[in-house]
Amino acid sequence: MKIINSYSDWGKLEEIILGSPKNLTLPDLDISSRNFFDLQESFSQQVNPVELVEQVKIEMEEDFQGLTSILEGYGVKVRRPDAINIDITCQSPHWSSQQSHALMPRDCMLVLGDTLIEAPMPSRNRYFESQSFRNITREYFSKGEKWIAAPKPVLTDDSYLWDGTTPYLAENDPLFDAANIMRCGKDVFYNISNSGNRAGFEWLERTFGDQFNFHQISICSDHVGTTMQLLRPGLALINASRMKLSDVPVQFKNWEFIFFNEPVDIGYSFDWARASVWIAMNVLSIDEKTIIVEKNQHKLAEILDRCGLEVIPTSFRHGRTVGGGFHCCSLDVRRVGTAENHL
Repeated sequence: MKIINSYSDWGKLEEIILGSPKNLTLPDLDISSRNFFDLQESFSQQVNPVELVEQVKIEMEEDFQGLTSILEGYGVKVRRPDAINIDITCQSPHWSSQQSHALMPRDCMLVLGDTLIEAPMPSRNRYFESQSFRNITREYFSKGEKWIAAPKPVLTDDSYLWDGTTPYLAENDPLFDAANIMRCGKDVFYNISNSGNRAGFEWLERTFGDQFNFHQISICSDHVGTTMQLLRPGLALINASRMKLSDVPVQFKNWEFIFFNEPVDIGYSFDWARASVWIAMNVLSIDEKTIIVEKNQHKLAEILDRCGLEVIPTSFRHGRTVGGGFHCCSLDVRRVGTAENHL
């Protein structure tokens, strides 16, 4: 049986990688971080008390353990990383940066069908983030699975551009966070944004174009998981504050849409929020009929229930604090399904 097999976000989940808050770090506001978070040069961040950071890490691990119990109850194999030493500075010939945690495998790795891909991330502090998961990816490789990495980018200062007040990426190298991408069986949608450039799209299309149909979209400024989520064939969840029906990619014209506009603000613990209230949309599907939702999002749960989904509410207290929810902090490695045409 293949270990790596995932073509969508809704096929019956069989194996998943969850992140770890063990070495949680908050990125220095260098040029790459400011570009991603759209922060002006005048913005400065405070140093959060050590005790507060430790408390957040403890509470996040409690929530990860709760999530693990739910997933294992549905027969899902859960894998966790061995976080790398973040006390060592990440350095290239052109820049140096702190290293990042192993919290969000969805950002640094992409599963397309039977292949696991390490993404060429534009944030300097995330340059080696995928190495936190080497205990898992090496094992997959030793068992015959496909494992590749996109070209490592240079990330010089001229990679980061602003169009008036809007940040975007130059085309010097292929650049993308894997969370820019929506998988829909045979079709793959790539969001052009400040965390994914056209060169990144071209690299994916040239490398995997014989297996998938690739589509460029531009529906939000960075990752797609708080703007549009594909729930099952024919049904998508849409952020109603960012998208109208006319903004939905034309390939989905025959689908039904849930336009959601009532997220609950769960608050944040650090000096500024790394995610908006729309982290509420960052749901995780176990299969086409079962979905995990943050426990405070009662309105979203009601809407999904009316669509015939079994909703599992559970705690994820620090989605806004760290900038990621259930979907961001996980990577579905094996789901039932193939490269079908769902459009």
